[in-house]
Amino acid sequence: MSKVKVFSLKETQSGPKFPCPPRGAGWVQSSPGGAQCDLREGFVALNQQWRQFLRLVSLLLLSLTAGVAWAETPLPPVQNLQQSALQAAAKDQPLIVMFSLPNCPFCEKLRRTQYQFMAKEGYVVQQIEITSRTPVTGFDGKPTTGVQLARQFGIRLAPTVLFFGPGGKEIGERITGAPTADFYGAFIDRALKESAQALKAKPGAA
Repeated sequence: MSKVKVFSLKETQSGPKFPCPPRGAGWVQSSPGGAQCDLREGFVALNQQWRQFLRLVSLLLLSLTAGVAWAETPLPPVQNLQQSALQAAAKDQPLIVMFSLPNCPFCEKLRRTQYQFMAKEGYVVQQIEITSRTPVTGFDGKPTTGVQLARQFGIRLAPTVLFFGPGGKEIGERITGAPTADFYGAFIDRALKESAQALKAKPGAA
């Protein structure tokens, strides 16, 4: 039977009794004399690089998924609120505006399951991002932005959907967030009913 020599602490500190493997990726010489070849630091460095790689891949997949979702169910962007509100009122309907955020999954859910169909049915449905600084025409005919409109109407959460009459007055109860799909349609129906009553009671009023 072959004998296995066990080195003492003193022996290992005085110098290597066997050659260390060649220094390369993952190998760190932990003492000036080269007595030990410590893998731990190398593995830590590789583990950190692997985690960074996985994080980048995850972010890339999320951005690609969000980009596809955004392109699937677009809504007309807000351009001229004054004209759009008058156009909707002429059909005895409110102007429906979704205040959204880029890559917002709940906004996409509502676009896909509710508002794209309403737009196809003839409702004036538009959206604007609450972070947008692109100029649009406000209800007063003056330039404004998504940021300014969100501040003006107290929008703090996306998605938030408002129902406007001419002049920018809310004539239906706003819907904040994305409630359970089973009940969301009822919220829309209630807002449309309130809007129709408001338009009938005061046609053309702000």
